[in-house]
Amino acid sequence: MSETARTAHELIEELTGLTKQVHTLLQDPFFDSWALHKQAHMERKLGSLRFERAEHVFLGFHLATARPVAAREYHHLPADFLDSPPQQIPPGSVFLLLNNDIAPKLQQYMAFVQAHPEALFVVWDWDSQHWIQMGAILAMNSDFYVPGTSENVSLLAQFTPYVLGPVFVGVHQWTRRFLAEQMPLMLEPRDDTPLGQHARYPQYPRRNRAIATVSPTYPTVGFTDNAYKQRSELDNLREWARHKTHWIMPVMAGVPIRVFNALAAGGIPILPAFYRHLPEIAVLGDTPLYYEVGDLIEARRINEAAVARFDAAGESGLLARVADALQHHHVDQRCEQILGALERAVDRIRRKDRSHDEGYLGSRVGP
Repeated sequence: MSETARTAHELIEELTGLTKQVHTLLQDPFFDSWALHKQAHMERKLGSLRFERAEHVFLGFHLATARPVAAREYHHLPADFLDSPPQQIPPGSVFLLLNNDIAPKLQQYMAFVQAHPEALFVVWDWDSQHWIQMGAILAMNSDFYVPGTSENVSLLAQFTPYVLGPVFVGVHQWTRRFLAEQMPLMLEPRDDTPLGQHARYPQYPRRNRAIATVSPTYPTVGFTDNAYKQRSELDNLREWARHKTHWIMPVMAGVPIRVFNALAAGGIPILPAFYRHLPEIAVLGDTPLYYEVGDLIEARRINEAAVARFDAAGESGLLARVADALQHHHVDQRCEQILGALERAVDRIRRKDRSHDEGYLGSRVGP
């Protein structure tokens, strides 16, 4: 079905009207009342909670590959944990959950939070760039909210004064040990064609057009379902490690998981040009290339440049990319960043310290 493009004036006027509407909504007295409620609730909770550090951490199902990098005890929850919640919860425990762990059973999650005032609930939102409704609800119904991208942080922060990060997403399909053990696979010969299998989202036709434009040139870039979830870890990694380059087309801003997967598999990501202006890309160094709209039509040019970059760096460059991803871009590090930030935030709240020096937490472990 063909689409009729609006004029620049029409788009600007509509965007201006929508922005004004958002700004008007944010003036509502609800937000001040809610912030006061959240603050009073948090101070009461921390006044009675036995919490000094995140020693016992319950991780949502989507963080199943995370392993502690500090002296902590991780308890991995099954996908249906809200149907049969854990019974033994040490006082001062932390539940670190993703939005996708909660969304299918939101009401059960909210009841679980209310039933366990002896624990801290931290929600890491991997879809904060586009799922505003869920992000706002989770911000309101968690002790600490962690957006996964820079986009929409100021908006979602209106629903809670207790925001950590942002903390960017990371590699979570494989454990670090598994990736390290598969280095011989990483060093096998690779195809010059880019890998770029994406789910089709009807609500993002611009992205779908971009994928459909590149696909005739490179059939390895196209649409797929979630069949990878049914494949083994090794088969998934073998697919990633078969290609030198990875064409990545996100739905909105925010660096998607597949960027970090590409790096962990030793490849060169090809990202949209507007990414060059996002805080997130500071953690990626000079490895990626950034495609303009014209590159969708002449796709060979930028892919050949990415292949040349891969070949020029050679085996040592591949090993360096994998090592950097293992050290800095796996959920092992991301979880530690969140838990460390949580401990410091609790300490500041108890001391009524209004300073802030955390910034973006997607690149390195530590304060």
